[in-house]
Amino acid sequence: MMRRNDDRMRKRNIFTRHKGLVIAAITVVAGAAAFFGVNAYAEKHFARGTIVNGIDVSGMGVEELCTRIGDYTLEIIQRQVDSQTREETLFSEKISGGEIGLLVGDEKPLYDILEEQSLVTFLLGEQDEYEIGHSISYDESLLEKAVSSLKGIVDKEGTKAENATVSGYVDGFGYQIVEEKPGDILDEAATLEAVTWAVSGLKDEVNLEEKDCYQKANLTCESETLAKTLDEMNRYVGAKITYEFGDDTVVLDGSKLNKWLTVTEDGSVKIKEKKVAEFVENLRKTYDTIFTDRKFTTAYGDTVMVYGGDYGWWMDTEKETKKLIKLIEKGAVTKRTPEYRQTAAAYGDNDYGDTYVEVDLTGQHVYITKKGKVVLDSACVTGNVSRGNGTPAGTYSITYKQRDAILRGEGYATPVSYWMPFNGGVGLHDASWRSQFGGSIYKTGGSHGCVNLPPSIAKTVFGLVQKDTPVICYYQKDIISKAKVKASESPKASVTPKPKKTEKPKKTEKPKKTQKPKKTKKPKKTAKPKKTAKPKKTKNPSVKATKEPVATQKPLPEQNANTEEDAGGNSAS
Repeated sequence: MMRRNDDRMRKRNIFTRHKGLVIAAITVVAGAAAFFGVNAYAEKHFARGTIVNGIDVSGMGVEELCTRIGDYTLEIIQRQVDSQTREETLFSEKISGGEIGLLVGDEKPLYDILEEQSLVTFLLGEQDEYEIGHSISYDESLLEKAVSSLKGIVDKEGTKAENATVSGYVDGFGYQIVEEKPGDILDEAATLEAVTWAVSGLKDEVNLEEKDCYQKANLTCESETLAKTLDEMNRYVGAKITYEFGDDTVVLDGSKLNKWLTVTEDGSVKIKEKKVAEFVENLRKTYDTIFTDRKFTTAYGDTVMVYGGDYGWWMDTEKETKKLIKLIEKGAVTKRTPEYRQTAAAYGDNDYGDTYVEVDLTGQHVYITKKGKVVLDSACVTGNVSRGNGTPAGTYSITYKQRDAILRGEGYATPVSYWMPFNGGVGLHDASWRSQFGGSIYKTGGSHGCVNLPPSIAKTVFGLVQKDTPVICYYQKDIISKAKVKASESPKASVTPKPKKTEKPKKTEKPKKTQKPKKTKKPKKTAKPKKTAKPKKTKNPSVKATKEPVATQKPLPEQNANTEEDAGGNSAS
């Protein structure tokens, strides 16, 4: 028993002593087997990167290559885009090896390549390209024909790629860039290149979208031109111009401006000048007051309609349009007063303000109102109605003031100390040749249009008015509302009834029929006045006083005289 155990121990010691040699031997054998196996595989398979006649044959054997070529089909994956929804779907078309003439002719050159291929070359995968006659090949013209038959190339009416664009305007956000949208029309050259690459590698499929084979948009979201357009458009709609017309405010901002912009083919942004001009014209129509009719409250409280006149706001639309375009281009945020040819004292219905000259052409009175209070009230004499020289009603303004002017007419020159024209040649001035003012003198013995004042009153008026002071002329026939209590707010308004009373005496003069002494021949000098109303005999002194300067009042301009002509072409005096 002891001897059997000793034998076992002796054998175990021998195995232990030779264990390392056994493992080494096994490793060598295995390595040799692997080497010979890899070498055998390398002798029958092409190294990685081997290209034969443009076809990648990496890792294939000759028999495998022939089989694969005989059964070869390439699946070409494409996309289709709905022109309305822009939704994308995928579909595929196939090209077979036989369709493009793909084949293997003489196999011997392929074996020759394998014989020349070393194990090192196989393991390292060095790139080698071979051109072999009568071996692996395809017909390039057939391949081009097959590619040109693909749906994405044949269907020229497919969905085109859309350029990246600037979005529509969104209030509060302005404009944004909208990314380009892909289409489904193929770029034929890029497609041929991708399919050739797939056939050359005997690939099973090729995705034309991944190979970037579709026609591209001309403008992408990365376009510098588009970025410049975006900045320019956002600058324009970022403008905010606020017009204030008294209590009314008109704001011009992006909500309107976005409709005035247009983009040219080169990406430049243009402002539609016609739209700007229409906007300005609308402002003019809404807020200009020149040549308009006005309701006016007289010094004695009545409301009268004053027709016409050249006073009021008058916008210069051409200049304002140009200025407004420049402000929009700068993206200005500002308050704006329009360009005016002529301004008024205030905005609103009472654009003449609270300081003005009031001429009651029926009552023959002039009132001066300063800051809402009547500070002067005087009788006057206006244009001769019987001769067609009645002073025009309307709202005007003092054109200028001049001391010591000469009013010239046909055959006469009349000096005045205070000249204040307000309607062409019609103006306020002193009339030293008159001894009476007010009443009904104007009807037959009035001026050629001017408002005649007593010298002392003219002097006072001259000191109270300035250039552009409004002058409001009206006739009582245009009263539209009578005051319940006339001029209750003005202590001087109480004098206004006087002009009306002066007209009533016309009726009282009729009793002068007692002037039967006319039968005597002494009063022959009064025979001529028979053509006029008899009651006016008592007014002869004042009429005579006016006849000399009024008789020939057709204006002739004098150097340095600065006199004007009235509406009838006659010098106003």
